[in-house]
Parts: sequence; C-alpha cells; structure tokens
Amino acid sequence: MTRDDRATAHGPSDRLKQQVAELTRRQAELEAINQSLINERDSLNRKLADCSRFMQASATGLISLDKSGLIDGVSSRAVGMLGADKSYLLKKPISLFIATEDQAVFFINRSRIFAGTQKEPFELTLKTKSGTTWSARVHAQPVQAPNQRLPGMLLTVEDITPYRQALEALQHKEYFVNLLFSIIDDLSAWSPADIDPIIVYSLEKVGLVSGADRVYVCLFHDRKTRLSITHEWLGDGVQTPAPALKNTRLDAFSRVLGQVKKGGTVSIADVDTLAAMDHAAHEGFHAPSVKSFFFAPLFYGRYLLGVIGCDAVRQPVAWSDETQKLVTCVGSAIVNALIRRQAQNAPAAVRQAILQFVAPGPPSAGDDLIDYDGPIEVIDNDIDAEKTVGWHFEEGEPDGRELPVTALLKDGKTANIACKHCNRQKLLDISEIRTIGTRLKATCVCGNAMYINVELRREHRKRVNFDGVFIRGRKDRLTLKSDDWGRILIDNISRHGIGFKVFGKPDMRVNDRFRVKFTLDNTAGSVIQKTVVVRSVAGETVGCEFTGQDACDVTIGFYMMT
Repeated sequence: MTRDDRATAHGPSDRLKQQVAELTRRQAELEAINQSLINERDSLNRKLADCSRFMQASATGLISLDKSGLIDGVSSRAVGMLGADKSYLLKKPISLFIATEDQAVFFINRSRIFAGTQKEPFELTLKTKSGTTWSARVHAQPVQAPNQRLPGMLLTVEDITPYRQALEALQHKEYFVNLLFSIIDDLSAWSPADIDPIIVYSLEKVGLVSGADRVYVCLFHDRKTRLSITHEWLGDGVQTPAPALKNTRLDAFSRVLGQVKKGGTVSIADVDTLAAMDHAAHEGFHAPSVKSFFFAPLFYGRYLLGVIGCDAVRQPVAWSDETQKLVTCVGSAIVNALIRRQAQNAPAAVRQAILQFVAPGPPSAGDDLIDYDGPIEVIDNDIDAEKTVGWHFEEGEPDGRELPVTALLKDGKTANIACKHCNRQKLLDISEIRTIGTRLKATCVCGNAMYINVELRREHRKRVNFDGVFIRGRKDRLTLKSDDWGRILIDNISRHGIGFKVFGKPDMRVNDRFRVKFTLDNTAGSVIQKTVVVRSVAGETVGCEFTGQDACDVTIGFYMMT
C-alpha cells in the first residue's frame, strides 16, 4: 500500500468521527429538549390534576353553547346539576333545561351580552332532565370559535337555591316584624271611633300573612256566659258563621274553648284528623268547609276576654309557631285597643277600675305648656294667613239629612278633600286622620262645612319602576318565537294586578292571558311570576289582573304594606 493510499483511507474515518460527535451533540440536545418536555408535561399534568380537583370541588358548572344555542361542552358539575348523562346533553338546545317562564329572560340577557351592554350575572330558573326546577345565578360571556361567524357562549352556572330560600326566609321575617309593629301602631294611635274598622283591617293583614281565609275576634260577655263574633275578616267567597254566633251561650262550645281557659292555643292543620266527637263540637264555630283552624286566648291581665282565631277554607294550612305568635300578639293589641276605647268613653270611677293593670305615667310639672323651654320649635312664624286660618276638622257625623262625602286614602298615606262651594283642595295626612278619626266634619276656609268619611281599606296601587318580561308561548314549546315574549316596564302594582308599558308593537288585547315575571326592590329581591289577564289597553300602557290560584300571594301583600 502506497503512502497516498493510507492518506485516503484515513479521510473517511475523520469524517465519521466528526459525524459521530455531531450526532452525540444532537442527541444530548434532544435529550435535554426531551427532559424539558417531560418536565413541562409533568407540570401540565399537575396543573390538570389541580384544575380537575378544583373543578370537582367547585359548586359552579360550565356549559358552552354553539352559535345556535346547542350544548357543545359541559363540565361534570353541570352534568350533575342538569341531572342527565353528558352524552344526552351534547347537541341539545339549552332551552330544554330552562323553565318555560324564564326562557324570555335568558334570550333577553343573551342579546344584551352579545351587544356588549351587559356584563353582570343574572338569575334563571333551570330544570333537570326530570323537570325538577332550581334557582341559578348565571354568568355568561361570548366565545368566538375559529371559522365561525357568529359567536357561541360560555355559561358559568351556580346553584343558589339554598341562598335564595334563606334570603326569602329572612325577608319574610322582616315583613313579619314590620307588619306586627304597623298593626300595634294602628291600634294604639287611631281615635276610639275608628277602632272597629282598624281591627278588621288588622285581621285582614293577619289573614294575608297566615294563609287564612277567615280571621275573627270572639268576645265573651254576660259574666262569661255568652259569646259573640265582634270583628271578622273574610276572604273572597268565604261564608261566615257569625250570625249564628251572636249572643250565643258559651257552654254550647265548652268542649271547643276548654283549652283556652288554661291559656293554651288550639291548632289543627287538618280537621279530618279530629275524632268524630271533636269534629262535631267544632261545627258551627268555624267557617263552613273549614280545612284547618287555629285560635288563641285573649287576655287582659289575668282575665280571659275571648279568643282570636283563623280558619283556612280553600286549602289546609300548617300553622307555624311564627304565625301563632303573630296572631297572639295581634290579639293582645286588639284587647288593649278595645280597653282603651272603653276607658275613654267610661266615667272616671269605671275608668279607674278598667285601667287597674295600666301603670300611671310620671307626674307633670304643671298644666301650662308655655313653661316648656325645649330646644325645638315646631311652629313656623312665617306661615301664611290662609294656612293659619286654614281648614278646620273635628269628629262628627251628619244627622241624616246630608250624605257624607267619601274620601279615599291614597297609597295608605293621604286623603284629598275638595270643598263643594269654592273647590279649595286640602290634603289630609294619615297622622291627622288618626287623631281626628275617619268620620269627621270639615270646615273650609270659605266657611262651607261638610261631612267626610275617609275610606281606609281602599285597594291602592304603588308606583314602581321594575323591568320585567311577558311570556305567552305554549308550555310545551322548546324555543320561544320572537312574538311570544318581550320586555315590559312595570310602573304600578297592587295586590291584585299590575300596570306596565310594552316595548315594540306586541299584539295585546283585552282578555288576553299570559305570564309575567319581575323582581321586587325589597331586601331579598323577590322574584314574582304571575299569570295575568289583560283588563285595559291604552296605547303602550296595559293594565292586568292577577289570576289563578296564586292570584294574591304573601310576598306581594307584604310588599304593598311597606
């Protein structure tokens, strides 16, 4: 082998060594990259595990919708919330799982979110595959998918049923307290001449909150040998046994009233559970076809004066401890009001015997009010002459030759009075009416006198400003058409109906029937859903009456009292 041949043979060996070195270097780089990818994979796996753990522990569910509103993704929590398998949920319209009365709410909010005008969460009533409904707080945001002109939507859903229930219970307790204080205030402040209508008005309030169809006061008399129904409130269509319970012998109901003599209450949630003898004993004392009843004793000091009771006719009522305590407290306030009237109308010697349980007030320094040197003056020296002379009001009734004028108590606060002679107007405040009474003689500035009856129990409307929706689609419809629902602005509400303005040009006519949904501005933000019948249409303003079994519920009744 020549020298040149050996040089040529070594050339490929050097190149091979270089290639081996290059491959070794690349292998080291790949191993480093591989190790980096392994580390990143492990990190992602840990994050995935954390996310999965958080998602499983989370109380919220995730639902993604495509542009058509079909479900194209759902988390395990949302699967449980909707009560169906994931395979069943995919490609199903979300409207299948929204309560019929709330579908319009969803579509309105979806339109606002897509338009960028709403970012706040909203509440919906959702339902499971089996039809069980539950309250949800929904946070929605648009999601733009690749190669898709219209965006989808991601829903974050939280079950707030326990929260909503607790909030409503708290609101109910607040209403109870406010109602009790308003009744006590009325019974202690109104003039003696108006005690009877105020008691009936208080019984009506008790009936509203207790679910009773009849609330009554039965007093004993003639040395507790006889009884009479003296005050009574009846719901629509409920018959009264009161005519047969006027000056009735007490021993005829001794079996019924035996327990209250010991200071106890009687609460029966279902009269069908009574023994035959007890059932017969209660007949005639309660409203016909009564299903449940409750009554409590009326005491003044240690003396039993009668009973206050509630009858439920339309449906049975389980009288809660809260309701029983309310009725008992109202009964005590009624007794005090009756005793106050009797004391004010009785001679001094009799008055002292009646008020033997009432502690006297602190003695005054003197009868001359000018001696008072307080820091506040309530009389304005700048009052104009007409206001100083002004109208004059006093308690009085016509002698039969003149019919009294009826003045309606507007919103439970004021009554407007107009002089027939000069047409001057006078706004009488509730505090003045309480002091003078509802049957009064009014003398105008011009000298004309007239008699006024202020109507206390007038159904009134409250001015409000609520957003709401109307829904008139068929209940079995999976998705609502554009003319099946719409936005409304509610501007007044009463216990029996609402007035609202509609947007757009929906075809609404008298006697149309549909459902409305809106939220009150009370502490709980109570959601009201009602079936209504259109009673009047004037341009964009529609007047509706609540209808159905829930035509007047406790929540609206309480709201109207605040």
